[in-house]
Amino acid sequence: MTNARTDIITPVPRDNPIRLLRGGSMAFAQVPGLRRHLAVGFVLLYAVSLVVGLLAVSGLYYFVIEPWSAGLAEWGADGFWMGLIAWFARVFLWIANVILLAATVILSLLISIAMMGVWFETTVARIISHHRTERDDSAPFSLSAWIGTIGRSVADSIGLVFIALLGLALGFIPVIGPVLVVVIHSYLLGREVRDPYLVVRSERGEEIKQLRQGLTFWTVRTGLLPFLLALIPVVGWIILPAAMMYLVAGFAWQGETARAARD
Repeated sequence: MTNARTDIITPVPRDNPIRLLRGGSMAFAQVPGLRRHLAVGFVLLYAVSLVVGLLAVSGLYYFVIEPWSAGLAEWGADGFWMGLIAWFARVFLWIANVILLAATVILSLLISIAMMGVWFETTVARIISHHRTERDDSAPFSLSAWIGTIGRSVADSIGLVFIALLGLALGFIPVIGPVLVVVIHSYLLGREVRDPYLVVRSERGEEIKQLRQGLTFWTVRTGLLPFLLALIPVVGWIILPAAMMYLVAGFAWQGETARAARD
């Protein structure tokens, strides 16, 4: 076992998202029983994301995008210059709608991930036990136990959802708004990649405060990949939950690989 001081000074790798995806693939291939665990996660996360996502996207379309589009259509009918201004406004509105749609999809995914917190932490715990050649004494993921934690997980993530909604609202600010949406939601997605690993290590009695330092820019950079996937309708939305699962597992895998190399 590595002593506490080594845990504190062992850096967490700042790998790029592609390396993290590869690390996740290695984890699911090499940790015994983790592929079956992955299958359960796929079914649950996609089901939750589908329900929450449909509700969120439908609300955005009927209460925001449709009223805006109708208002511009009426405005553009008042002469040539007003029509030209309305055309530019429609172009800007289209760009803003795409980013807001992506942010809405991400918000629904963040809620889904919060509801899947138990699954992510169980995944990370099994990866840590595998690397440290320990017997995995953690309770196996249970559907009934997961259902019992949904309410608590959502309640614990109220602050996260509030920040995501604030980022969504900032998207209405001309020019700078879409940039803020990208940065804020990329950070939130990147934080969901790193936190399960840090939480599990903290629950094991390890001091992880130092591990959090210097991760801010990395967190935004890592979250940018899932954000870009959210910009791609249908195909990107299908890939997005799977990418998050592999990124989470990859971060834990790379973190434990670096820790083992340091011992």
